[in-house]
Amino acid sequence: MRRQVVLDARSEELLNQLAAARAGNRSFVVREAIALYAALEDHLDEIESDPAFRRRMRRSAADLEAERVLTQSQAEKRLRRKR
Repeated sequence: MRRQVVLDARSEELLNQLAAARAGNRSFVVREAIALYAALEDHLDEIESDPAFRRRMRRSAADLEAERVLTQSQAEKRLRRKR
């Protein structure tokens, strides 16, 4: 099945580089990229559906809302003091 897509210059360059290692088969690279992207989406969906992950995200959101957070430098200072 033929499809037409529009690529920016950087994407075109990357596609050509990847295809060069695959006998110039740009279609193969595009199919593989789509399959990898779909697998990544499936994995993220699996992570996000985990009840423990959802609880941690709710807790994090509540901590942010209540301003119970530290900056990177504050966290580093606390760690240095504990050592």
